[in-house]
Amino acid sequence: MHIQKIIGAFIILLLLFCGGRGYANAAESHSPMPAALEAMQSDGSVTVATVEVAEWAEGSNFYFAFKPKYIKPKIGFIIYPGGLVDPRAYAPPAHAIAAKGYLTVIVKMVNDLAVYSPDRADKIISDYPEIKTWVIGGHSIGGSFSCYYAKGHTDNIAGVVLWAAWPSESFRLDDTDLKAISIYGSKDGQPDEIRAGAQHLPVGTPFVEIEGGNHTQFGYYWDGVNENFVQEGDNPADISREEQQKQIIKATLDFLEQFKETVCPAVYLLGANDSRVGTLRQFRDTVLAKSFAGEKLIELYYANGNRIITRLEHRPVVKDAVKQALELTIPVIQFLMAF
Repeated sequence: MHIQKIIGAFIILLLLFCGGRGYANAAESHSPMPAALEAMQSDGSVTVATVEVAEWAEGSNFYFAFKPKYIKPKIGFIIYPGGLVDPRAYAPPAHAIAAKGYLTVIVKMVNDLAVYSPDRADKIISDYPEIKTWVIGGHSIGGSFSCYYAKGHTDNIAGVVLWAAWPSESFRLDDTDLKAISIYGSKDGQPDEIRAGAQHLPVGTPFVEIEGGNHTQFGYYWDGVNENFVQEGDNPADISREEQQKQIIKATLDFLEQFKETVCPAVYLLGANDSRVGTLRQFRDTVLAKSFAGEKLIELYYANGNRIITRLEHRPVVKDAVKQALELTIPVIQFLMAF
């Protein structure tokens, strides 16, 4: 394993410094946009924390944890940032994913390059023993190195999410039982490499192409001046960053859903894709969460979610009655929230 790590790191160094990955040849890391810094703040549904790690090198001895506020997550999603990109640039998608019930962690890399610290997921996993299922992923070279980590830790990792990234032959995943997804933009500067990477991914891996999306807009980073900044080697996008992010987040959440156990009775009754579930979540975050009593009610609801679901499963008549009552209550909630 040690020899494999050395060989793998050497290959990626060659790719980096010989021009194979044109995206990582800037002198300094790209800074986060204002929207990214806003997403670094805790709110009614997500708690954001900077976690320091004493044993990591100074200057890169921390990671950012986005934790659902009212749900005890059982699934964790680790994000490896793109090369020479401030990790905070991925706060908006991390925040949105955490709000749906997943512990989401953005890892700070040495020199903002995953090649220098590809095993940092070890610490994340050990810090959260309550997480039962881990999925790892990342953007660009961060995604490539998430494949490297997953390949060597199939006992801990269940899935891989690639954002404009692909595995090298050394880190191929087609010989593993891992689940994977590849999400990329049609305007990415290196589409051939992304498509060629399909041969190294597990059979059946879904490829999600975002029409009009590019490489840069997988994160909220820029040159500090131009909001329409496009990094070297990429193409201008035909859609807004917000629209591209919306599709990235949806595709990622759809993938993560397969690992999730239902703990929300409303989701159990209505279905995860029912728009009315969104109404209930909005009511939770904008009304109930604003009071101490409401917070306690939310905690009680999720703490007993599995118990409620189990009882409903064994009592079909009660289940139907509760579902009908819920369906009648939601329009009332919508009416009250309109004022």
